[in-house]
Amino acid sequence: MNNISQELFSFLLESPKIDSHEHLLPPEQFQESPDILFSILERSYLSWILSGTTGKSFNLTREELLSRLKTIPASSFYRYLIRAFQFMYEFQDNSLRQENWESLSRQIRENYEKGDIVKRWLLDRLNIQKIVLDRYWVVGDFQVDREIFSPVLRLDPFFFGYNREVRDHDGQSPYFYADRERIKVETFGEYLSLIDHVLQKGIKEGISALKLAIAYDRGLSFKKVTQEKAEVAFYRAAGEETPEEIVNFQDFLFHYFFKKAEELGLPIQIHTGPGKAFQTAPSLLGPIFEEYRTVKIALFHGGFPWIGEPGAMALFYPNLYLDLVWLPLLSPTFSRLALREWLETTGGARIMMGGDSWNVEGAVGSILFNLETIAQVLGEMVESGYLSIVNAQEIGKMILWNNPQDFFLSS
Repeated sequence: MNNISQELFSFLLESPKIDSHEHLLPPEQFQESPDILFSILERSYLSWILSGTTGKSFNLTREELLSRLKTIPASSFYRYLIRAFQFMYEFQDNSLRQENWESLSRQIRENYEKGDIVKRWLLDRLNIQKIVLDRYWVVGDFQVDREIFSPVLRLDPFFFGYNREVRDHDGQSPYFYADRERIKVETFGEYLSLIDHVLQKGIKEGISALKLAIAYDRGLSFKKVTQEKAEVAFYRAAGEETPEEIVNFQDFLFHYFFKKAEELGLPIQIHTGPGKAFQTAPSLLGPIFEEYRTVKIALFHGGFPWIGEPGAMALFYPNLYLDLVWLPLLSPTFSRLALREWLETTGGARIMMGGDSWNVEGAVGSILFNLETIAQVLGEMVESGYLSIVNAQEIGKMILWNNPQDFFLSS
């Protein structure tokens, strides 16, 4: 980074922020592990590059992991963690080795034992005022610490309610919620009432948005379907649904959720890009923006690798918000290209950022990557004379605070 970018990074680091998206697990879950460093790495994006996108664990020994890390030294899924360790623990190295493992692991455990790790690092050190939390592993449960977190409702499981035995990509089912709430679901009408119930519960308990990550399970093209066609899959014997019937069921629900969001004044966050290859480009959602112009919709991850699409779409749809979340980890280079284009097309409005991580170390590393991306792009625009330093600082405050305030709190 040039000197201007470094100055802007310091300014952004101290500025108040809203973190638009995290999956933070209870810190105790990591403390319970006999090897806390291994546990933190296992619940990071390293598992994606070492075990595939569906990998929930490494299935590796420490020695095997360290050997594999030697083959991916430039991976941004590795670098963001090293960045966090350097920031939090004064880690002096640029890679993990047997020689530095125990010392780092001991520092991490001591840090967790002090308690309040989320507050100390994310709130106090990074000046995050609110963290938007997606607890996808508990359908319809919004019990979080409201001083720190604002919950969202993950909708993905409800796309699989045509069959009680089917699960979404996270192993979740809407019937987990129905059973917990003791709600009978035998007809399609009762199924829609179940959805209405969880939405009303979410409203009552203060959810900040609806979240869709259905791109991990199917493409993002959704046609208009009648209820009569949608309920065919619901009434089929388990396992006898045709692919077309399942698509009809899911397409109907997608539009049902948007109509409910419109009615309830809830914004929607949508995962775009990585997922079902070649079926998750943001432009596939064009008809949705045309139809639901009053619903605020945040497109996640820059649509990577289709990063040119969201910024162009934002020119025409004032309800489209652009969220950097995860993009700086997918590719720091693409994130800078995307952000520059977004700034030129939106002027700085409707851009946000988030960490998208399961533990504090991951969140810290991810937020730092976001801030470095913003600082570097703005610094280059100042250096070229496109913006003044005052312009850049104002835009930084918009991305970190004003824009997410507008998205979440004015809905």
